[in-house]
Amino acid sequence: MNILKNIKRHYNIRGGYKEFLKIAMPMCISMGVSSFQLFADRIFLSYYSQASYAASIPAGSCIVGLISLFLYTLAYVDVFVAQYCGKKEYRSIGPAVWQSVYLSVVAAFIILVFSLFTEQIFTNIGHPNAVALEEIKYFKTLCYGSFFAIATPALSGFYTGRSKTRIVLYVTACSVISNIILDFVLIFGKFGFPEMGITGAALATNISFVVTFITYVFLIVSKKNKNIYNTRQLRPDFTFMKRLLKYGFPNGVTVFFDIIAFGILMIIIGTIGVSELTASNIACSAYHIFFMPIVGGNIATSVIVGNYLGRNEASVAQIGVRSAFQIVYSYVAILVFVIMLLPNLLIAPFSFGAQAASIDTVGHMAVNILRLFVVYLIFDPAYNVFSSAIKGAGDTAFVAKRIIFASIFLMMIPTYLIVVVFKLGVYAAWIFAWVYSIFLASSCYLRYKSNKWKKMRVVEMDVIDG
Repeated sequence: MNILKNIKRHYNIRGGYKEFLKIAMPMCISMGVSSFQLFADRIFLSYYSQASYAASIPAGSCIVGLISLFLYTLAYVDVFVAQYCGKKEYRSIGPAVWQSVYLSVVAAFIILVFSLFTEQIFTNIGHPNAVALEEIKYFKTLCYGSFFAIATPALSGFYTGRSKTRIVLYVTACSVISNIILDFVLIFGKFGFPEMGITGAALATNISFVVTFITYVFLIVSKKNKNIYNTRQLRPDFTFMKRLLKYGFPNGVTVFFDIIAFGILMIIIGTIGVSELTASNIACSAYHIFFMPIVGGNIATSVIVGNYLGRNEASVAQIGVRSAFQIVYSYVAILVFVIMLLPNLLIAPFSFGAQAASIDTVGHMAVNILRLFVVYLIFDPAYNVFSSAIKGAGDTAFVAKRIIFASIFLMMIPTYLIVVVFKLGVYAAWIFAWVYSIFLASSCYLRYKSNKWKKMRVVEMDVIDG
């Protein structure tokens, strides 16, 4: 009874469950839905050909990792928006968002230059020739749409930073629906369109980002937003751009190394064989779709922390972090139960199409890999919550340094030794994900408990309440 009373009390207080869920639920659903952008590609490609499907995750992981460096650098504008909102400097919000869009142009140009080396990258990583050719097509086509992939999340910061996450959910849902329809049409060549295979999958994703970008621009420049948030002030502000890069770039580096660590892990596993790569692809895709709501919770945590720090109310921000931790782990408990007892439900979508012929061989392997994820799942959400909390204050450099170390010395190098040098197989390769998650969770928890984040801000403050 006391437990229920405590839950009810914590539900209604500032920073409590109610406030967190109000922000987090639309973002959790939105992130879960948005993960279908590439997940839908993989599902349709699994019906198209095994080579296309096997290529989709290594190439997809590489492009997501590359784009994430810029995307999460510029999407960090949502923390600026949250702190401006808490500080009630509403007229600074619109111009701040546009600076992230301008920087997206520079980021897209860098990615297009990088795409010139696509053939050299994928023809030298040891994958079968048929898979490598598909990886090249997929990666290069997604590079062409990089501006919209980066600028769209930056624009969504206008809403997430102000806790208006329901709008983000609606826009994301429309984007994903268009992506799914275009996948079907362009991959298989329906309704008079040519059959484009994996190139069509990438093109469908690009078009869906274009639609989302246009939608956000139309909403943001409305007359109401112009009057309150100064959203038609389009003049470049290089001082703000420098400040955004100061705090946002370490945030981008953090996500970049996290994704690249797993992307390289998949590439190394691909050198074992197609079956091992396919099983790992299936396990990762199934796991990823259910983990994405936790990423939505991360965004909510950073927004709550940023907003209350903007108000100089660090104690309420701390309540918000506690709420995030407890709710996230309630979800994790359910996910662990499903993985351990009902793993076949998670891999069922891959039991048809082009994968049907090989699912009997790789299905058992995919289930075993999923179960290996459970230890990782116990620690990784703690890292996500506590790192999001301190990043919401501006402590992005600390997290970046830790993840660079962990990615190189606890994931990439050990995996290479395990698979290539000692040839211990696919299961041994995944065990180092445990060490990786334990290190990051403990590091960010200790940093959070030091309370240094309570005195940090990304926007200028007259007085900071210690």
